[in-house]
Amino acid sequence: MNAKMLARDLVRDLTRQMANLVLKDEGRLAEADVIREQLVRCGALCRRGEVEQFVKNFDAEVTEETRREFAISMHPAQVDSKLWLTEELERHCDLSAMSLVVLGAWYGTLPLIINWRISTPSRQMICIDSDAAAGEVGARMIGSLYSNIEYRCADAMELDYNALDTRDPPVFINTICEHLADPAAWWARIPGGQLVALQSNNYTACPDHISCVFSIEQFKQQCPMSELLFGGVLDFPEGDRFMLIGRR
Repeated sequence: MNAKMLARDLVRDLTRQMANLVLKDEGRLAEADVIREQLVRCGALCRRGEVEQFVKNFDAEVTEETRREFAISMHPAQVDSKLWLTEELERHCDLSAMSLVVLGAWYGTLPLIINWRISTPSRQMICIDSDAAAGEVGARMIGSLYSNIEYRCADAMELDYNALDTRDPPVFINTICEHLADPAAWWARIPGGQLVALQSNNYTACPDHISCVFSIEQFKQQCPMSELLFGGVLDFPEGDRFMLIGRR
């Protein structure tokens, strides 16, 4: 039987329960009944092996210092934002024919979700983050399971986007626009006509969110596109997530 995509609610349930167990310090995730229940659901789709190994990798690879940080990367707001991006980006391009360059990728949750949710995912997904330690953990936990995910350490504000070596035409994905010290300077580094997917938010309670926007129109002004394919807002209790897909 061929493997099938993981249902949206399955991805949400699995990651939410993983995050909750970690934050409650409930021990090894692979031994938790609620996780085993989700793995049974994965088994019905012929995906149990890889998902179970991901959970086991988490138990083996994530240190006490990074467990909480990884749990935050699987917070429902984070996962819902990445599911939204995955679904909208798939509507506007053939992901199987593109290389995805994910800026501020952290541990690589977005490429993981794309592999779970897209029937024919991109053959190359490059996770770029300035935190080398996060990339190393992500490579062992996620990259070791999927040959189409790789990790590179670089600063998004200093990267030479014209010189990136990609297997297929790239899509630049930046879900950390609110973290950038100078979004305009970053935007100026992106080649004209380049396909991009961008996210920002208005959650100012986080001290690292130094370039928040407060409307989709403000986001469009921050990153003006020659061709806008999608612009939208996703509401969360903590605030709004804004997304743009289009060409520089």
